This record gives sequence, structure tokens and C-alpha cells, in this order.
Amino acid sequence: MRLIREATLKSVSRRKAVAATIALLVGWRAASGAPRANARVGYLEFVKASDGERLYREFVEGLASRGYVEGRNLRIVRRSADAQDGRLGFLASELAAAKVDVILATTPQAARSAKLGSPGIATVFVIAADPVLEGLVTSLSRPQGMLTGLVTRGEDLTAKRLQLLKEAFPRIRTVALVGSNLAMSRVAFDEPARRMLLEVLQFPVYQPDDYRDAAAAIARSAADAVLVVEDADAVTNIGVFSRLMMATRRPVMFNADVFIEGDGWGLMAYGVSLRQQYRRAADLAARLLEGAKPSVIPVEFPTRYELVVNVKVAEEYAIVLPREFLARADRVIR
Repeated sequence: MRLIREATLKSVSRRKAVAATIALLVGWRAASGAPRANARVGYLEFVKASDGERLYREFVEGLASRGYVEGRNLRIVRRSADAQDGRLGFLASELAAAKVDVILATTPQAARSAKLGSPGIATVFVIAADPVLEGLVTSLSRPQGMLTGLVTRGEDLTAKRLQLLKEAFPRIRTVALVGSNLAMSRVAFDEPARRMLLEVLQFPVYQPDDYRDAAAAIARSAADAVLVVEDADAVTNIGVFSRLMMATRRPVMFNADVFIEGDGWGLMAYGVSLRQQYRRAADLAARLLEGAKPSVIPVEFPTRYELVVNVKVAEEYAIVLPREFLARADRVIR
């Protein structure tokens, strides 16, 4: 009887061990990023859908690389504010009503609206200069709430962009600074501008349509070159602005690659690749879909900045760039 009892206990112990092992494997599989079924992702953007299509596709392709494919195990509910701040809150509430699992917010305004309009839904912001200052998170290392995401700069790159402009065009004397937060940029801009003997003119913009007015004002000014320090909130009309400036033979330096690709028609850019930024945002969204908590996912910083030069634009306007400068470019569009 004793032998039978010991054999029974050993059998029970083995079954428990096997069950525990299976439970661990199932838990590991869930934590390791196995795609879930019937995922719903909300996509909240500030710009018109047509203006944001390129970056939207980057996000969709990024999700597909993680196993989330539209029409198979993923539904994306896309809402566009058509560059109207006042619509974002209503659209965020629509996403909450659609019972999405995760929201991708393309700008700080969209992220704040998601935070207020759908407070119980995990949200990834893809563009932010200072998420704490902008009221998105309480801490970069431990966001605490339902938001996490990516910043577009780990440092102020305004001075670096100014230096690159000066290298490409040594004879410039006056630079037009264009953006919505010029006070922050001037802090990093003033000292190198003085050192390079450059005068700085400021042209604030707060809405996409302001770029047309800024272009007209710059055309009447003594500016030799233009530096756009906008954090990519206003893609609408940026191509028009760039073409207007280039038509006056004023080179424009942007802070992201999308502004000099396709319809952007800018000459050069130095900063993060927004294409890669949206791919990384897709990775974060996938992690949230698979059970990760946004409150403990640190906000991510850029790991690399790129100098991108559009030689097609230079040739169109008969602008000659130094060979040494082109050799420094991480990417040249021909």
C-alpha cells in the first residue's frame, strides 16, 4: 500500500509540474508578443487624412510586421481633425465609443485630446518635444498614466541645423526662423548665431495656413535662408511654403525628412526620420495590445539623427551645393 501511495503522489507531482510548465509557457508566449485576435486600434491625427497618408501607411506596415494585419486580426479606426484643434476632443470620444484597445495620437494636441476624451484607453504619442512640459506624462522613465510614446528630439537641434545651413551656404547673413515655439528655439539659437555673425528674424506660425503668410513676409525681408523649427504638427501647406521659398531662391532647412520627400519639396532636413518614428510607434502599440502597461513603458528618445538632402530640388532651382556638404549627408534624394 505504501508503494502504491508513493507512486500516486509522484504521479500527481509530475502532473502538477507539467501543468505549471504549460502555464509558464503560455504566459511566456503572451508576454513575448504573440499577436492577439480581433485587435482594434484608434488612429487620431491632427492633419487631413490625405496629408498624413504617408506616415499612416508607415504605422500600418509597422503593425503588420508585428503580426497585426488589417482585415485579418486588426481593425483600425482612423479619425482626422483636418487641422482643426477643436475637433480632436470629439474625435477622441468617438474612438472611445468604438471601443478601441489602443490609440495612436500623431501630435501633442491629439495626445492631450485622447487623454481627456478617452482616459481609460492606452495611448501612444508619436511626436512630442517635451512630453512632461506638454502635459502628456508625469515622468519620462515611468509615465504613470495611460500614455507613453516617443519624443522627436533628445536635445535642441536648432544650433546644429543653423551650422549645417552655414556650411552649405557660407555667404548667408540673415536667417528666418519659422515655427510655433520660437522662444524655446531662440535659447539654443542666439549664441551660435552671434558666433557665426548671423542676424535672426522670427516668423511665428500657429496654424497650417499661417505658413502662406510667413512665406509672403519672408519674401519681403532680407532673409537669405530659412530654418523651420516646427515639430511637425502642421504638415498641411508645408509643401506650398517650401515651394514659395525656393522660388525666391531661399534655401529651407526642415527638421524632418517627410518635408523634403514627395510633395514636401524642401531642400534639406536634419532630425529624426518620421518614417522610423511611426514604425517605432507601431512597436509600442503592439506591446500595449499584448498586455503591456503604458504606465511602466519609458518614453523613448531618438537614437539617431539624419541629414537628408534633396538634390532634385537643388537642380530645379540651380542651387549648387558643396561636394563636401553632400558627402556628409546620410541620405541624398536624386
